[in-house]
Amino acid sequence: MTGTVNPRKLKQVEGRSGENPHHTFEGAEQCANAVKELVVTSKRCLRIFSQHLTRQIYGDLAVVDALSEFARSSRYAQVEILITDSEPLLRQPHRLLPLLKRLQSRITLRKIQPSREPTDWEFAIADQRLSLTIADQIKWNGQYRSDDPVRNAKLNDVFQQHWLAARPDPALRQFVL
Repeated sequence: MTGTVNPRKLKQVEGRSGENPHHTFEGAEQCANAVKELVVTSKRCLRIFSQHLTRQIYGDLAVVDALSEFARSSRYAQVEILITDSEPLLRQPHRLLPLLKRLQSRITLRKIQPSREPTDWEFAIADQRLSLTIADQIKWNGQYRSDDPVRNAKLNDVFQQHWLAARPDPALRQFVL
């Protein structure tokens, strides 16, 4: 049939053209909002690679609530968190620690083993289709990408390599168990 428009296809095309799959953010507040957006948009798997789960970002009440809701949203929902340093988590109370204790079957936290290779990564991946990368951890500048399969595959490989070598941190065990 020529000349007919499928309303469903038209809506999909309009939605794609109006969306910006990449947007940048600056500052801790915008970064926390981008993390929250990533978590809320996730369906099954969320992977976070952070230096020490900075309180400004991962201790934000909206982010913690979004993580809690995501982890409880489905029996298939899984959150995997990699950190390089647990000291800042233990120095002062962190809003994520009680959540880790309550939802330990859905949220897993591991510490990267010390190596000769310094890691200064900060990123999050959701469902292998969404990603958030933080380029500057002092000014909290970064980029949120809603559809970049090549970049997400690379970030996922980095995460997976570190995840396999990471271990639960004995210092955090008292809080998580």
